[in-house]
Parts: sequence; structure tokens; C-alpha cells
Amino acid sequence: MTREMQATRTPDDRFMRECFALAEKGKGAVSPNPLVGAVLVRGGKVIARGWHRRFGGPHAEVECLKHAGGNARGATMYVNLEPCSHFGKTPPCADAIIAAGVRRVVVAMRDPNPLVSGGGIRKFRDAGIAVTTSVLEPEATWINRFFLKHIRSGMPYVHMKIAQSIDGYIGGPGAPRWISSPPSRRLVHQWRSEYDAVLIGAGTVLADDPRITVRHVPGRHPHVIVLDGRLSLKDSHALMRRTNERFVFLATLDRYAARRRETVRGLEDKGIIVLRFHSTGDRIPLGDVLREVYKYGIGSVLIEGGSGVFAQVRDGDLADEVTVIVSPFMLGGGVPTYATPGQAGANGRDARTIVRTVGRDVHFHTILKEG
Repeated sequence: MTREMQATRTPDDRFMRECFALAEKGKGAVSPNPLVGAVLVRGGKVIARGWHRRFGGPHAEVECLKHAGGNARGATMYVNLEPCSHFGKTPPCADAIIAAGVRRVVVAMRDPNPLVSGGGIRKFRDAGIAVTTSVLEPEATWINRFFLKHIRSGMPYVHMKIAQSIDGYIGGPGAPRWISSPPSRRLVHQWRSEYDAVLIGAGTVLADDPRITVRHVPGRHPHVIVLDGRLSLKDSHALMRRTNERFVFLATLDRYAARRRETVRGLEDKGIIVLRFHSTGDRIPLGDVLREVYKYGIGSVLIEGGSGVFAQVRDGDLADEVTVIVSPFMLGGGVPTYATPGQAGANGRDARTIVRTVGRDVHFHTILKEG
């Protein structure tokens, strides 16, 4: 261990990392709320823990105070996001912390929500509670990247996943049903359980009739968004069956919806949400689709194909993360990864790429940052 690493291992760091681990237990269950964990400490020992378990349920701080009983007075609370100071689905957490007699609050990062942003911290200081902020803030930012993106922009966080052969094809004659290896597919199913929705194009539905469910890992099924500009799909496809667990959104062009009113009515009678968009061409404006589904509480989207959708994400610079899974075989032809030539990163964003092996595959995982 280097001297620099030793210097960063303070008690505040250690307890904040425990908050991070607790917060991540809420993945896939709390959206569009943030992931939050809280720890109460007295005399260097944890006396209570809590995390936000589900949307609409008690916040992490309240859960932690409940487990502490009357022992919170004089203790230090660690929390990875500034406690709320306003009435929403639950009362303000800041008020509960003050009432419990907590002596000190350690916060990893301020809440960017305009309804909070600094309000909780001000309440604590006005009440005479010591506050420490910006503890391991970069890690806290990464954990809540979904929340930070949609609360600031009004658009979901977007992760584009591509599985391709080594020569750059995602399907076609002679291609196996799954290009990626079983370990890669398990990872993708883990992502599905954590993202609010999976988005695909009509071509992928016609070619593969996918279910877009979570099967290889525990977790809930994501909502589904299908781009079908010409309204070519039928309600008999596997993913076009809405359940109580998820919504199915079908995005189409308004002129095709106007011509096929009976088709639209049949889809809507089965519980499918048909979204209509205007375009002079046959391409649905994907940015508009993302903004519209956010109104339904979709705060994060995993994009899984196909080549036309990938090209539109690239050309519109709409992705926050891109994972390219490259499997070690050649198809020699078929469906290229991108339907049209182009260049990623057209808007000049900085990027950081991590390369790792998963099973037989190589994953190129790029995190795009505002430049």
C-alpha cells in the first residue's frame, strides 16, 4: 500500500464506503429516486444501518434512525447523498435527523435536485450540527450517475450495449443466436435488472422475437421501449405482452399511426403505450423518445440494438456509456454494427475506456463525460 493510499483511509472514508455498499442494494428498485445508504456511528463503531429499499418507501436515513432507536443522540451519521429537506412522498429526512439528536453529519455529495440542493446542509448547520461534505465525492457521483443525469437534464441515463463479431457484425446469415458468451450474457441480464428500461428497434424484434426479460440472475424485468416508425409489429411478439411488472412503450411516427388507427387501438387495448412522434423522414427522433419516456419515470435506459438504433445513438451523441462486447470469431458478412457510416463522439466529449475479458469475450467499456 502506498503512502497516498494510506492517507485516504480515514475513518470518514471507511464509513462512507459502507454507505456506498448499502446504497447499491437498492439498484433496480428505487428509480427514479437516488441510491442512498446511511450509517450511524458512535465511538468508532457502527450502531445502525439503513438504505433506500424501494421507490415510495422510507429513505435510508429514516431506516437507519429506526434501527438505532434512542441511541442516535450524540452519534455521527454518514450518508452518501445530502438528506432531503422538503416534503415529497415522505417527510424531510433532515428534520428527522435533527429531532433524533445526531451530533455530526458526513455527506459524500450535495443533492443536485433543486428542491434540496444545499437545503439539508443549511438546516443542519442552523441547528448546530457539525457537517462534513465532499467525502469520496467522485465515487458517490458514479454510484448515482443515473439520478444525476436525469435530474439535471430531464432525460434518462443511456447505456448502449453492442455484441459483435471480431470483424464488426452483429448478426446475419450464419450468425449464432447469441454472439456473446454465457458470462457476458449474465452480465447483460444483471444490467437489465438495474436499468429502468431496455430499448430496441423493430428490426431486432422481427429478427429475434426477444423477450427482454431477466433470466440468468435474480432481479425484476425492465420496461421495454420499441422503436417502430412504420408500425410494422404485431401484438403477438413475445415482448409485446404487458404484465403488472412492466410497461411496453411502442414509439412510432404520427403519420403511420394516423393511417393504422385500428392497429394502434389493438395495441393500446392490450396495455401497450403507443407514443407518436413527428419526423419528415422515416427515422424516429430518438432524443424526443427519451425525453417522453422520462415523463413516465424512466430514468435509465439500456440500448440493445439493432444497427439502425446504434447509428442513431452514435450520430446524436446520446449515450453516457457504451459497452462493445467483441467475441473471438469472424462472420465474414451480415448486419454491420452501425447501419450507416459515421464517427462517434461528434460533439467533442471526453471519454475513459476500460478493457477487460469476460469469458471468451473482450469488453470495451467507454464512459463518456461532458467535454
